[in-house]
Amino acid sequence: MSIHGNLATMELAELLQWVSQGRKTGTLVVADERVAKRIFFRGGKVIAAASTDPREHLGHFLVRHGMVDEEQLAAAVRRQERENKLLGVLLVDSGVLTAEELDAILRLRVEENIFQLFEWSQGNFRFLEGELPQQEMAPIALEVTGLVLEASRRQDEWQRIRTAIPSLDAVPVLVGDQPLADPSLEEPERRLLAAVDDDRTVAEIAAATRSSDFAVCEALYPQVRKKRIKMIRVRRADASAGEADAAPSAQALLDKGRQLLKLRHYSSGLRHLHAARSLDPQSAVIRQEVERAEAAIRRMLQDDGIVPTAVPRLTRPLEELAQLAVAPHAGFILSRIDGRYDVGSILKISPLPQLESLLAFWELLHAGHVSLGRRAP
Repeated sequence: MSIHGNLATMELAELLQWVSQGRKTGTLVVADERVAKRIFFRGGKVIAAASTDPREHLGHFLVRHGMVDEEQLAAAVRRQERENKLLGVLLVDSGVLTAEELDAILRLRVEENIFQLFEWSQGNFRFLEGELPQQEMAPIALEVTGLVLEASRRQDEWQRIRTAIPSLDAVPVLVGDQPLADPSLEEPERRLLAAVDDDRTVAEIAAATRSSDFAVCEALYPQVRKKRIKMIRVRRADASAGEADAAPSAQALLDKGRQLLKLRHYSSGLRHLHAARSLDPQSAVIRQEVERAEAAIRRMLQDDGIVPTAVPRLTRPLEELAQLAVAPHAGFILSRIDGRYDVGSILKISPLPQLESLLAFWELLHAGHVSLGRRAP
């Protein structure tokens, strides 16, 4: 028996329990306008999960938890292209991880993938009975009841966190000169707190560290309570003083997005279109507008030579470029360019969505910060 619907009418906990109690085998697909997730079941137990969000891919998850560095991840990705093996298997074969470490991180990744879904208020779902990936998966079997209980605890925690961190667009600012990342903290927390620079928003810290919004807020919350960090609410750069706090309509966001795209402000224009789609996900007009804009931008990027095989190189020393004012997403890409890796390889280690990463290359290219060449034979 299959089932489909929307999370607005059937809660995720109820849906998971339906699969568990029925001891079903198959794939549960849950998607909104931004991300699609797949949860795989065998006999009612969760055996794996997948997501289109780059931050939830295994490589980024390993970097976030300090189990591999970016150099090791990039090397494994390049080897994966040649050998067509699972990333985790390659990391174990090369001695970067033990089999036990890989098993533990795969379990944690599956759990985090599912916990993220409990934050969704909207999203379509369908259960594909009997359908599982053909490739071999790690021997994981998680009970749904335990996952639901932990998700409930996290939802309660979110309520407390939001009293101190009301928006992902807020900027955490250090109070005093005492460092945040003290040695008593776990490595993931230290990495997150080290990313606080009095400039990045919570959302930007999540992107830069390949972390979930919850993980960042959970690390920041105790520091806010101890008054070692204060949260500064920022006004959108494109909003006037009179309209900064007004809630724009989907049509207003759509019109603004069109205007920005005509001015070749592609990143900002797409953000407005995506925001319009989020406000009115049922609108076929907005959905088609987003699809047309994304397709046109991809053609433009390809015409400009921003293709997976192109090798970006810095036009000036990184130390000099670091002093320039560039957008956070472009700054991330800039810091990964070393003249060895092509665009495709950098895309695979970037926590940003693919189109956003490609636009970062375009912005850097047209600002004269990078040049594009071919890989030496």
